[in-house]
This record gives sequence, C-alpha cells and structure tokens, in this order.
Amino acid sequence: MSEKQGNEREEREFTKTVSLNSAYVAVSCAALLYAVSWVMGCSTAPTSKTGGGKKINHSAELVHLSEEDKVGPAISGRKLTVEKMAQRAATSLQYSNEEYGVAFDAPKGYVLREGELPEMDRGLGYLGPIPMHFDVPGGVRLATVEPPQGLHLGTNFVNEFFTVSAHYGSTEAVCSDFNIPAESRGAPVTRTVDGIDFHGFAEHSAASMHQYNGIYLHAFANDTCYEIGYGVATAGAGNLKNINEENLLHKLEKLLENVRVTQPDFERTTSTD
Repeated sequence: MSEKQGNEREEREFTKTVSLNSAYVAVSCAALLYAVSWVMGCSTAPTSKTGGGKKINHSAELVHLSEEDKVGPAISGRKLTVEKMAQRAATSLQYSNEEYGVAFDAPKGYVLREGELPEMDRGLGYLGPIPMHFDVPGGVRLATVEPPQGLHLGTNFVNEFFTVSAHYGSTEAVCSDFNIPAESRGAPVTRTVDGIDFHGFAEHSAASMHQYNGIYLHAFANDTCYEIGYGVATAGAGNLKNINEENLLHKLEKLLENVRVTQPDFERTTSTD
C-alpha cells in the first residue's frame, strides 16, 4: 500500500470516528433534555393542581369570612365596644360603686384607693389628712385618687387629690351644710356633674410653711348626700421650684366630666320587683 493510500484511509477512519462521536453527543444531549423535561413536567403538574386547590380554598375562606362580617353587624359592634373599653382602660383607671350609684375615671398612672385612706397617706402634709366635710357624722369615703410617689420632684409639691364620699340617709337641707371653718372658706362654687348641680366652697389653709387650696362640693340625690373634693397641698421650704397650683386644680376639676351618678343598684332592684 502506498503512503498516499494509507493517509486517505486514516482520514476516512478519523472522519468516521468524529461523525460517530458527534452523533452520540447529540443523541445524549437530546435524551438528557427529554429526561429533564419529563421530570419537571411530572413534578410541576401535581404542584399546580394542589397549589390551585389551595388558592381556591383560601379565596373561598376569605369570601366566607367577609360574608359573615356583613351578615353579623352585632359581632362587629361587640368588637368595637371591646376595643373602645380597652382603649379607655389604657388611658384611665375606672371606679364604680353600684351600692351608691357612683362611677368615675381617673388618669392612668395615678393611685386609686377605694374606701378609707391608710394612716400613712400623704394627705395635706403637715396640715392633716384629706378631709370629708359632711356637717353630721355618717359619711363614707368611697374612693380617692392621688399621684404616684416622685411626681413633681424638685418642687414644693406635697400632694394632690380627688376624692368622692357619700352620706346615705341624709336630707337635702343637711347636705347643703359643710363643716369647713369660716376662716378657711373661700368663695361659693357651683359645678354641674352628670346633669346634677353640686354646690360648695373653695377652701384654703396654711401653717408652718405648708399651704393647701381645694374645692368641696355637695349634691343630694337618691336619698344620699354626695361629696366631691379636690385640692393641692404644697410646702414652701428651701429653694424649691413653685408649682402652679391653679393649673393642677384645673386638671383635677376636669375629672368632674367623668363622674357618673346613677340610681343605686339596690334601688333599681327594688323598683323592678
């Protein structure tokens, strides 16, 4: 065999080998692509079916809830009431006494004490405890609001208070009297509380560099003499900053807007029997 023929034979074998290898690669790639497509198709089909079902169910659930809200406005009303009560509780302390038919809201952060005050109460400082001013014995302190310890640090502030008391079995004539000494009485004061006119006096006292200014009011309803008092006590000692007592009294007086006086629970029960 000549050298030329040998070269031609090698070229044909090389060409044949390359052609076979190319065809093999092409077939392998096609088979691989088909396998991948088949696997993805199998995995996608059930997912789409299941996913679609979930979406339909979720949408149906949303529609169902929306229809319930539309059909049941009473539920929405109760929700709204609960939300309002929660919001109210977040900004105030609530006191209610069904026996005497008295309720009011106190500022959040203050101390609400029910019943008689403890002996260690700050009261009016050197000037004595927070008073009740019924002219005859028998009055009952219902509740008192005082600020927390540490309020107005660095000032001459001693205490502030808002107190509510009641004297059941009193008369309207007796209810109009106060046991405030003449030297401590200021100008007459009238305030309307829950549609009821309360009448009373401003009062003041001072001793040993302690001062007190307050207002006490009485009103007769439900065979009961209701008393509301509020005031501020200070001590003018050292180089302490003086608080504005008028501003504090004005803030305390705003609490009158939240006082409710209704028929006591036992009277409502008796009247319906």
